[in-house]
Amino acid sequence: MTVQISSEAVMLLVIGCVVGLAVYKHTTRTHTGASTRGDLVGAIGAAVGVMTVLALLFSLGDAGETLQRPGPASGPTTMTTAETRAP
Repeated sequence: MTVQISSEAVMLLVIGCVVGLAVYKHTTRTHTGASTRGDLVGAIGAAVGVMTVLALLFSLGDAGETLQRPGPASGPTTMTTAETRAP
């Protein structure tokens, strides 16, 4: 099964991974005392946040579809005086 991925989506994925790796490496150096691992949850959150913002900026969520508004109503839109009277 072949899955087609647009080049913009691949670019967003790569940028998100680079940002996540940078955050992970930065958090390993900021801990004091014994060397510890970086903040994995913070790195994943930063990567997802960056990918989401870039996807919104590049408008990748709409997939090129435009909203079609319904046309004007074909029938009368107001009630006539005969319809408004109570039987």
